[in-house]
Amino acid sequence: MIKSKILTTTIIVVVQLGFSSQTFSKTNKNKMGNDTKEKIGLLVTMTAKPGKEQAVRDFLLGGLSLVNQEPGTQSWYAFQIDENTFGIFDTFNKEKGRQAQQSGEVAKVLLANANDLLVDFDVNTSIQPANLMATKLSKAKGHKGLLVILTAKEGKASDVERFLLGGKALVNDEPKTLSWYAIQLNSNTYAIFDTFAEDEGRDAHLNGKVAAALVEDAPVILEGFNAEAIQMIDILASK
Repeated sequence: MIKSKILTTTIIVVVQLGFSSQTFSKTNKNKMGNDTKEKIGLLVTMTAKPGKEQAVRDFLLGGLSLVNQEPGTQSWYAFQIDENTFGIFDTFNKEKGRQAQQSGEVAKVLLANANDLLVDFDVNTSIQPANLMATKLSKAKGHKGLLVILTAKEGKASDVERFLLGGKALVNDEPKTLSWYAIQLNSNTYAIFDTFAEDEGRDAHLNGKVAAALVEDAPVILEGFNAEAIQMIDILASK
């Protein structure tokens, strides 16, 4: 019901704004792109086995003290999508930092306990390297977030990239959007990860221009996009 409400709300916004993808792609082109030091990341998703949800949550909460000792890990978010689905998103300036995190204490504990705690956890598919295409960063702590997975239609990857790059100028005008990351996971898969202090900021973003443009452009540039692609998450811990 929540996801249906999200999609309905954003569709209404599109009609109200009359917001065209052409206008979106031309907005403040000189401000597009990733002008921060954080260039790469990791996106990890995991599903807790029945009865192991609290153990996974405790693992993620305990991971914060470990990543605080990793100087190469610039940002680190532990989050929960639903009752049994969790994730980690972290960012780095250099490949050296990412490799250090992958061989660090959090990764060791995760891999050591994966068979006991997680359903079908696979290092090759559950841990996804990411390139950060554009970012908005804030030192403020977010408690709510969104994770949106985007799959480009054949031949439309460049259009998805233009959409994401154009989004930065718009979220810069959203004071309640604390952090916003446009991410490339592979040649045709992209994601948006953003954080907010509370539900109010997240609701404002879902009623904003980026969400409106996403719903408008989705039928043309995205494969199988629907309300389920917009995942509302809780931020459990962050660096």
